[in-house]
Amino acid sequence: MGAPSPGAGDEAQWRSRRRAAAAAWAAFAFVVWNVVFDAAVLESGRDYLTRQARHQQGQGPAVTIPQVMGRGIARGAARATAAGGAVAACGTLGVWLAGRRRRARSAGAAE
Repeated sequence: MGAPSPGAGDEAQWRSRRRAAAAAWAAFAFVVWNVVFDAAVLESGRDYLTRQARHQQGQGPAVTIPQVMGRGIARGAARATAAGGAVAACGTLGVWLAGRRRRARSAGAAE
């Protein structure tokens, strides 16, 4: 005996769960983007402080905040976008695969 075919209420519940899962993955991607970007900005700030300390000790050229932080922010945005995009893509793929699996299971149960 197969499982009973899903009713209209089951389909609405599934859509609601799918939307919730997609929203959770989007929120997680946003958090990952912010963490990676913050880490890159902190790294650039440390780099600036190190270069400035070396300059004050006569061991390197003078640097300005825009010289160091501009590149660091651009690099951080690229890294963060790649990481956040990867998380969002994995989440989207997972939700899509779960939907395909459910439809395949429902089609098998309807036969």
